Amino acid sequence: MRRRPAWRAPAWFARPAARIAFQRRLAACGQAVRVIPPPRRFRGGFALAVQLRVADVGEQTVSIVFNPAAPDVPHVYTDGPSKSPHRYSDGALCMWYPYDAPEQRWIRKDGPEALLGHVVAHLLREQWWRGTGEWPGQEAPHGT
Repeated sequence: MRRRPAWRAPAWFARPAARIAFQRRLAACGQAVRVIPPPRRFRGGFALAVQLRVADVGEQTVSIVFNPAAPDVPHVYTDGPSKSPHRYSDGALCMWYPYDAPEQRWIRKDGPEALLGHVVAHLLREQWWRGTGEWPGQEAPHGT
C-alpha cells in the first residue's frame, strides 16, 4: 500500500498578494525588481531579479529564488564576479551557516529589505576578499 505524503501548507509565495508585497518591498529599496521564472530545479518556486547598484561592487543582477520544498530559504545568485570562498557549488551565495541562530541569518519575518542587506553585505565582503585575500566577518567552515 502506497502512503500519501503528509499534507503541507502551501508555500508563502503561493498567494499572489504575498508575492506582490515581497516584490514591492524590495523595489522600495530603490532597486529595479522583476519577477523571473525560477530555474528548473526550483520548479514551482518563486524568483525575482534585482538590478543592484552598489558603490565599490558595480552593477549586478541578483536573482533571489525560493524553492517550494523549503520556501523560507532563499537561494541568491549574481551575474557579477564569482570568485569567492563563500559560494556553493551551484554558484549561490553562502551568506550564513544554515544552522545558525535566527539572529545570525535571514528569516522571512525580517522582510525582503533585510535580505537585500545581507546580499549587499556579502557582495562587499567578496569584493574585499578579492582585493586583500582576507574575509571580513565571521566564517563557518564548509565545503564548496
